[in-house]
Amino acid sequence: MLEYILQPDQYPELYGNVFHKVRINYYPPRGDNKEGWDNIDIFGWLGYPMQIKVDFLCRDSILAAPIVLDLALFFDVAQRAGLSGIQEWLSFYFKSPQTAPGLYPEHDLFIQQTKLKNTLRWLMGEEQITHLGIEYYEKA
Repeated sequence: MLEYILQPDQYPELYGNVFHKVRINYYPPRGDNKEGWDNIDIFGWLGYPMQIKVDFLCRDSILAAPIVLDLALFFDVAQRAGLSGIQEWLSFYFKSPQTAPGLYPEHDLFIQQTKLKNTLRWLMGEEQITHLGIEYYEKA
């Protein structure tokens, strides 16, 4: 996923040599509890090497349950509305968003959330959210 976000082909000086390693360990006595380590090598001011390290302890089922319920409801809404195929507006819920062939997958969570909200507003016949702010200053 980092390759899509950082785009090392377009920015080789910045991201052409990035190494990313994720490790998730399952420890049977902990049951559903998992521990994930993530190391990202970066460089800082004057090119000094740096690392971002994340250690995440979680329970998969507690994290997944509300997401699965939301997706079940949204897939039902999509089917009732006659939508089929890839549901890009639900990218907010997936680690690896799917798109139509040739399109770039959007990984920005704020854009994904706006697509989700705008699709729901479109399905309800409401105006899209643009965040331009122009409508606030237009004279009626």
